[in-house]
Amino acid sequence: MANDETFQPCPQCKARAQPGPDKDQRLGRFFQYAARDDDLKRRCAIKIDKQEYMQMTKPAKLETKTSSLALFAALAFVSFGAAPASATTPDWLTLPLDEDAFDFSSSSSFRTESVQGRDALCLDGAAFARGISLQNGSIAVDIANDARRRFANLIFRAATRETYETAYLRMHKSGQFDAVQYTPHLNGETNWQLFREAQLRADFGNDPWITLRVDFAGDRAKVSVGTSEASPALITDLTLPAESGAIGLRTLFEGCFSNFRYSSATPSFATEGEEDDISALPEPSSRGQIEQWSLSSPFPLERWTGIASNLAQDPQWTTADAEHNGRLLISRYVQKQSAGGFERNRLDAVYAGVTVHSDADQTAELQIDASDMATVWLNGAALFSFDNSFRAKGPLFRGDFDATKQSLSLRLNEGRNELIVLVAERANGWGLAGRVSAEQPVRIAPFGAGQ
Repeated sequence: MANDETFQPCPQCKARAQPGPDKDQRLGRFFQYAARDDDLKRRCAIKIDKQEYMQMTKPAKLETKTSSLALFAALAFVSFGAAPASATTPDWLTLPLDEDAFDFSSSSSFRTESVQGRDALCLDGAAFARGISLQNGSIAVDIANDARRRFANLIFRAATRETYETAYLRMHKSGQFDAVQYTPHLNGETNWQLFREAQLRADFGNDPWITLRVDFAGDRAKVSVGTSEASPALITDLTLPAESGAIGLRTLFEGCFSNFRYSSATPSFATEGEEDDISALPEPSSRGQIEQWSLSSPFPLERWTGIASNLAQDPQWTTADAEHNGRLLISRYVQKQSAGGFERNRLDAVYAGVTVHSDADQTAELQIDASDMATVWLNGAALFSFDNSFRAKGPLFRGDFDATKQSLSLRLNEGRNELIVLVAERANGWGLAGRVSAEQPVRIAPFGAGQ
């Protein structure tokens, strides 16, 4: 293919055209596509003279490039989709880290510069690849390796700019148990405190660049560090539906990236170990796990007053489902009014409630945790309050969520009892889980919408 031409394949020839990831040396940052023979090249490509291309308006150039990148993803899907590959080493497609390939409107700052001998993107905030959407596949990027406090993320299955899955390196935590973490972003908020099981110890070593890779398929992802088969890896359940979504990058505090690549091949781990893990199944509801809650609309709190908080009268309830492990991800259902500022956020709160129907007067046990802060009422009487927010109990206190860490006694009346929890959140994960255990049978249900 001549260097003074670019080619824009027509959609009708997707199935026969073969992607060639060579970059045009003169135009730069522009993927070209070629068929395997001249006849297909004539029928599947529209010649665009270099001079004509350079005279295009910027929107026209972006439209040409974006459509080409989108077609590249479609071609990859055609190539890989017929027979899912075992993607231990997938056929990577590389995206340039520039404005033609990425949308930087969700970032605070970005620039390209030479870092450790490479052309790199230095980013603060989020960037989403233009025209690329993956349901299953792999993404990877190289991250400039230094010990400054920052968080370098890969984004995948982004439904919106505010809701997506992420895996990330905590660059200042090399060698520690939480050096690698997974969390979903839900309505603009990270939720890492609620996913203490989804973290990994990894040593980033002394090389100037460290690779972060995510393979994802169905409801699971494999997060690995480095390029060796022996690299540390975390396999975790995912939170969002297994649907196609955008991919991208994100940092908290500026970080530099190089060599962003992706593949739509089905990862090999997705077909391994498919037997049901009985130990991972949720407890049956007869054991008292609260599987549905009634949830109020969110409202702001000026400050946390703990057990002295007054119970609101007649909130409007909607029903919210807990995850299979009993964890209620509140940000799935409501959006914080103060979000994105982490510990600088104002407090927002919701009420969550259930009815507990008891066959007799009895004392039951409630195991509970909430993030960040909670007050518990039973039949209108305040019983208990706690604050598990980040650093609330010292500079090293993380506020990790653990639904077994606290318990209290519930004096149930025969018949209907109302259990209500005020859950306040500043940052890092808005959640709740509870389990009621009793000698005599109890039945637990949400209040229902409109009550």
